[in-house]
Amino acid sequence: MLRQDPVENVFSFICSSNNNIQRISSMVEHLCSSYGKQIAVYNGQKVYSFPELSSLMDESVERNLRTLGFGYRAKYIQKAAEIIEQRGGRSWLVNLRNVPYVEAKASLVSIPGIGEKVADCICLMSLDKTCAIPVDTHVFQIAKTYLPALVEKKSVTHRIYSEISIFFQELYGPYAGWAHTVLFSADLRHLKDPPEKAPKRGKNQQNNTVQKRKKNTRI
Repeated sequence: MLRQDPVENVFSFICSSNNNIQRISSMVEHLCSSYGKQIAVYNGQKVYSFPELSSLMDESVERNLRTLGFGYRAKYIQKAAEIIEQRGGRSWLVNLRNVPYVEAKASLVSIPGIGEKVADCICLMSLDKTCAIPVDTHVFQIAKTYLPALVEKKSVTHRIYSEISIFFQELYGPYAGWAHTVLFSADLRHLKDPPEKAPKRGKNQQNNTVQKRKKNTRI
């Protein structure tokens, strides 16, 4: 959707698995500082480029990333870099923009560390697949308001994932991914408008109100 760089997006989303935004950002910064090239200094801080695929392929990458707190994601990052490079590297990823959505998604989920949701995120945000619907817990809850049969369901199976994706694609058409993003953002608590607070009244206003109430209650 934002047409982000596919390589950066793939590895950033591998870092996102079972993670929060703060840790994801930290991991991406570690990737850049450990395997990217210094490109600038800003406010006294060194700025690094995102690593090239070739720098993430070595077996030592997994060991190093584990020491940096990447956990099981370390293996996925090294293996994903290896497989993508074998298939043609950056140009192979970019060329997925030119194949149908279903084919692009199937290619992505064959890479270690990439499941359905991550594949759809990459399709939507990097590969021009505006019909892609990433289904996470937020979207699952939103879908329940449209699909009553899901109300009693506790988790997202492959069948439910497909059902939700197809429903929104049929509802919103080729730009379903844009609509999904609006619905997703509206569901995030920290992005919602806070309720308006009643203006504080001064002491004189409060006294006047009390006097009026007393007057109105007299028989």
